[in-house]
Amino acid sequence: MSTPAAPAGVIRGTVRDAAGAPVAGARVAFADGPVPLPDVAAVTDGEGRFALTAPATGTYTLACRADGGTATARARVSGPAGTAAEARTEDVRADLRLS
Repeated sequence: MSTPAAPAGVIRGTVRDAAGAPVAGARVAFADGPVPLPDVAAVTDGEGRFALTAPATGTYTLACRADGGTATARARVSGPAGTAAEARTEDVRADLRLS
């Protein structure tokens, strides 16, 4: 039995409205990526923060919908750093501003 591959990275960010205030309850999902992606979404917390696990290296497009509007962002995930024994999942930042 093989061990499942570790995710390439985690895309973390914040959703803000047009005035710059954090947006709670916004839905952030993958719109496109380097591999087929499941239909999963993150919902922002009270400070507008979210995290999505990227299954493979490559460029991802994120889409956000909330009462205040919509937004998109792109994030590049390079993959875990270090040797296989010490590899840590990469954290990538992607902030979205609703329009």
